[in-house]
Amino acid sequence: MSEVIAQIERVTREFKRGGSVVRAVDGIDLAVQRGEFVAIMGKSGSGKSTLLHLMSGLQRPTRGRVVLLGHDLGSLSDDALTLLRRQHVGFVFQFFNLLPTLSALENVALPLLLSSVRASEAAGRARQVLETVGLQERADHKPDELSGGQMQRVAIARALVNRPALLFADEPTGNLDSVSSEEILTLLKTTQVEQGQTIIMVTHDAKAAAYGDRVITLRDGRVHEDLATRSVAV
Repeated sequence: MSEVIAQIERVTREFKRGGSVVRAVDGIDLAVQRGEFVAIMGKSGSGKSTLLHLMSGLQRPTRGRVVLLGHDLGSLSDDALTLLRRQHVGFVFQFFNLLPTLSALENVALPLLLSSVRASEAAGRARQVLETVGLQERADHKPDELSGGQMQRVAIARALVNRPALLFADEPTGNLDSVSSEEILTLLKTTQVEQGQTIIMVTHDAKAAAYGDRVITLRDGRVHEDLATRSVAV
């Protein structure tokens, strides 16, 4: 029997812009099953990144309910929400968000150290996941010594090192060339297929969305289409 890992119910998110109110997300209902790779598409301003931020608890809705890993996020304090994300959720962003003064290994180990894992264990687990993403030989290199694709692999390794139940990716290939983009998408798909990783990815690129097995298209803050697809094989 399938298990719902993330669910939103009638979720709306409004922002004040000047003297008006902008509704970025408008009454969306959505459920994601464990092990799914869901791609969320839409033009700029469609609400796709806001939706990802709401589902991951980075933002709180104006109205509606968000349930993540069985927790109603509206009932959690900011500290409890931060702890839930730290322990069970991974994030990958367009611009990598690596600390420039740390090596690849240190960047990957950082989430474990923040969770009070012993330094030796954190380093060992970081090396294992760097090997998984094919960067074991670049462990001691700092971000400015890596290519864009390699930096994104480090960011994915960092997101996976805590063995998260759910991985959120916001335009993970938006800052990469076509070859590096394909490598990153193949890596994400392999993680889903081989490890059962649940992935929710925002993208504006139909080729990237094709790696998901479900594509949700937003328009003006609402779900325009929600389609099962035959995803790219790896």
